[in-house]
Amino acid sequence: MKDPYQVLSQKEMDIERVRREIEALRFVIPLLAENADWVEDGLASPGSHSRETGIATAKGWQQREHQPPR
Repeated sequence: MKDPYQVLSQKEMDIERVRREIEALRFVIPLLAENADWVEDGLASPGSHSRETGIATAKGWQQREHQPPR
């Protein structure tokens, strides 16, 4: 038989995880809705490729190479 306190502790951790996930979703919903508006009009949002995929363009990397270290 499982320890009731251990089960309760696990459930509390699960609840906290779900709360963080909900908070994250509330944060990104407006961002997704904004991009969806562009898609409905048949247009790609400006800079969408590098922003949404997280891939920097080659030009951006070249510019960064020439910057002095911080």
